[in-house]
Amino acid sequence: MTAATATKSKGALTPAESPLVKPTPALIVFGADKGGKPHAAWFPTPDVSLATKAAETIGFPALALCDDAQRSTAAELPQGRVFSSGRAYVPFVAREVYERLQALAGESARSTTANIRLAAQSPEKPVDGHDGCFGGSGPADPRYPRSWAGIAIGSLVLITEGDEDGWYEAIVVASKPGGEFTLQWRDWPDLPLLVRRRDEMALLHPNAAAAADA
Repeated sequence: MTAATATKSKGALTPAESPLVKPTPALIVFGADKGGKPHAAWFPTPDVSLATKAAETIGFPALALCDDAQRSTAAELPQGRVFSSGRAYVPFVAREVYERLQALAGESARSTTANIRLAAQSPEKPVDGHDGCFGGSGPADPRYPRSWAGIAIGSLVLITEGDEDGWYEAIVVASKPGGEFTLQWRDWPDLPLLVRRRDEMALLHPNAAAAADA
């Protein structure tokens, strides 16, 4: 091996580092800071859980991307980063881009009932067959969180409507500022969406993931 070849090999990119391997946007976090300046960024599937929790911390909405049109909008945004501290880097964006995100979030809340129903019927797969919607199939799958801190968009949890009712499966379909989540009943997708805090949800047994994949 020549010196030139050795130098080239030493500096070669691994597949994970290659610029040809691009992550798929799975989640958008956006909001305005105290000064009214708009921020927005997209995050890939492995960062969904941490990005959702970071969005809660800073009081920004988090929007799951469930179709090509939404992912196309995400392509206009910078990619965000999550840190070990639990914080996230969500940079500034232009006002017109931020306004489009607000419109997208409002439209999503009104028109994705069918997508939510499909996710409720088949939570192990994204609605349109791609990673990044309701948990996807990436390395950090939030479908079956092991702790309350791990609850994120796409998580399957247990909720109840009262002391006299039982606990049934529901899917987290959106997060809201203040630590609240919007959920859809898994087995009754025609019923209205519900809002719950983390401490109002229960986790499934740790073996639930293995049983579902069997």
